[in-house]
Amino acid sequence: TFAIYNDIPCPVDEQVKQRLRADGVDENLAHHLAHLFTRDPIVAFNGQIDLNDEETTDHFESIQSTNWQTCRWKPPPPPGPHAQHIGWRTEFR
Repeated sequence: TFAIYNDIPCPVDEQVKQRLRADGVDENLAHHLAHLFTRDPIVAFNGQIDLNDEETTDHFESIQSTNWQTCRWKPPPPPGPHAQHIGWRTEFR
């Protein structure tokens, strides 16, 4: 990512950012994700709390959708026996 696109100061949860960096997430992505955790509490739906994050992206999409109403960053669907890898997408609403 380019510094020119990250020129607006925004609050970040430094503890989240440091954990992401320690786990190998690059600086810009860690900064973006840490910013999401400074906002309102996460919306959780009944029956959608104890999910395997290696098999579903529901938790990530919940965080994204509550912070970005008109533009969403969509992760690739989890791998499966018949799933085609389509990569990350940007969804505009």
